[in-house]
Amino acid sequence: MMKMKIILFISFLSLFLMSCSDYQKVVKSDNYEEKANVADRLYDHGSYSKALTLYEQVYQRFPQTGRGELAYYRLAKSYYEMGDYYMAGYYFNNFPKRYPSSEKVEECLFMTGICSVKSSPEASLDQEETHLALNDFQVFVQRFPNSDLIDSCNRVMDRLRFKLETKDFNSVKLYDKTEQYRAALVSAETFLEEYPQSSYKEDVAFIALDNAYNLAMNSIFSKKKERLEKVLELHGKYVTVFEKRSYQNQATKIYESIGEELSRVDEQYDYNEILAAYEKSKTTSKEKKTTYLKETLKRYDNFAKKYPESEYLNKVKNLKEKAEEELINI
Repeated sequence: MMKMKIILFISFLSLFLMSCSDYQKVVKSDNYEEKANVADRLYDHGSYSKALTLYEQVYQRFPQTGRGELAYYRLAKSYYEMGDYYMAGYYFNNFPKRYPSSEKVEECLFMTGICSVKSSPEASLDQEETHLALNDFQVFVQRFPNSDLIDSCNRVMDRLRFKLETKDFNSVKLYDKTEQYRAALVSAETFLEEYPQSSYKEDVAFIALDNAYNLAMNSIFSKKKERLEKVLELHGKYVTVFEKRSYQNQATKIYESIGEELSRVDEQYDYNEILAAYEKSKTTSKEKKTTYLKETLKRYDNFAKKYPESEYLNKVKNLKEKAEEELINI
């Protein structure tokens, strides 16, 4: 054991001494065999930054040889071991193009994806590298469908997709938190279309329901009925899809509130229809005047039966009496 430690110490010491005295001589020399041998020794002992310079020289000198191929491969590996995943990804990605018949093509394509994964930031940040990683692994799977690495690819791809899913979920939550009702509703519905099996599905479905409700309740009258009906539609989907509902109480309150609001909107809408019919009767055409006055009376009858306690009842009675009087005088 002690002998092994001494050997390792001497080995590292020799590399250190070489790096201090002889390394620059090798870099500047024209002896490419020596460059390759020194690069290999440095690489094997983890001195990747020094090995890089020599491998680059060897590759540039012998690009189409086995020596050049190994140098290019180890350039990629050195950058990877140093944590420079951008440069490592560049070399891994280009390796199959430069050496399409190499036995290392499969590994390099896989490592291209791994480098993109390493560069992929947390879910709150821009996910361009995550998309690149997914694309890299999809290329790998198509190229090597029977590879022993397929299971690893699928596991990594699942994690990447979940990261994208989480980012989109966080965007939905942000719109919801900042009370941007329309944006929250649209983003929630888009999320549910893109991630139908998401673990966030119920949370997003309720966000859609809640923001549709708030949007409807704060709408102008001309858009309110349609938006209230949209809320009922979303509520129906929510209670149908989720048997064990985390937001049961909130959903029930929304449903009850929407029912009451729809009744008020329908009542006002029907009143406006009576008023509109009467206003249309103010025409010089006797035929049209008669038609609209009769429509006013008909709508009044329906309104009185449907809303016997309505706050608009006196107003519509007044319109009805005017319509009757005007019909007599035609």
